[in-house]
Amino acid sequence: MISKKLRYSISAILVGILLTVMPLTAFAATRYVYYQGSLSDQLLISILKRVFPCDDLKIIRPQPVPQPEPEPQPEPEPVPQDPQPEPQEPEPEPKDPQPEPEPQEPQKPDPQPQPQPQPQPQPQPQPQPQPQPQPEPKPGSDVIALTQDEQKMINLVNQERQKHGLKPLEVDYQLVKLARMKSQDMVDKNYFSHQSPTYGSPFDMMKNAGVRYRWAGENIAGAGTVERAHTALMNSEGHRANILNPNFTHIGVGIVKGGPYGMMFTQMFIGK
Repeated sequence: MISKKLRYSISAILVGILLTVMPLTAFAATRYVYYQGSLSDQLLISILKRVFPCDDLKIIRPQPVPQPEPEPQPEPEPVPQDPQPEPQEPEPEPKDPQPEPEPQEPQKPDPQPQPQPQPQPQPQPQPQPQPQPQPEPKPGSDVIALTQDEQKMINLVNQERQKHGLKPLEVDYQLVKLARMKSQDMVDKNYFSHQSPTYGSPFDMMKNAGVRYRWAGENIAGAGTVERAHTALMNSEGHRANILNPNFTHIGVGIVKGGPYGMMFTQMFIGK
């Protein structure tokens, strides 16, 4: 390690050499000395006083040339992003309007048209206790007598059953009364349906009249003669099934003249 005294001597020698070599700038009574060394101003002046005892010494330490600071660059402004469109639900394509049906004038029925018999209600099984045997009507009692057309239709029905090996149906006069009421109601109310606006369904009509049965069914037809009505019923699968139903044991037929077809026919079947 170099001692402090030795470093001081070396610095003094270097200053002396520097002063002899370095050009000095003198002004009137003041001497300016430019110095960039490490000696302090007080030490340096004491050394220079020995060389220039009559001068007023000023130590000038040149300031480092300031380096120009880089001008601040403007920060790039954020480029506004184009707003993204919000997702939209696809609109349904307009459909072509459906043409409305043109109104049609109601057609007037031809006189005495031949209607197609409506499908009859399917037989409904209903457990019932065994009915008590009814006594035979006595002569002179209030018993409904079949008309000639009603008897003819019952005969045609039993003939069809015998052809297929079935037992003929017995006449139930309570069913005859109900069948006549149904035919008359269709003539009076001008309708053709198993559902009566007056009596309801044929099954309701039977129950309300106190008819007991296990199986029941109904056929209706409109025609000008018994034969034409019977043929139309046999040509209809549902009506034919009622006529040839092996579960049925009794029948009632009611025929009333009138209505747009000439005569209205009602057949009521039950199985006891």
